[in-house]
Amino acid sequence: MVNRVVPLADLREATLRYAERLALISPEALTATKLAVNRGAEAAGLRQAIRSGMDALMVLYTSHTEVGERFFALIQTEGLAAALRWRRAQFGDEARGSPA
Repeated sequence: MVNRVVPLADLREATLRYAERLALISPEALTATKLAVNRGAEAAGLRQAIRSGMDALMVLYTSHTEVGERFFALIQTEGLAAALRWRRAQFGDEARGSPA
């Protein structure tokens, strides 16, 4: 789970600050909290949803398509921004005639 996003330059400092806070909590309390969070996620069906999503993504990431090959070739030659612009033009609002 993500509870905070920091710039990469601040990651080490933020991580150490968070670890110092966690170190002040008793191990028993951390264990009980983790167990409660995990059980709550399982009761909500989160674990099964993640597994189902992974099953679907596995097929997508292991398949080779003409579109996928072009997208990854653009990443290599022109960068991610160019590949995303190309994809948006192919499949996004621009392809439907709507403004971006």
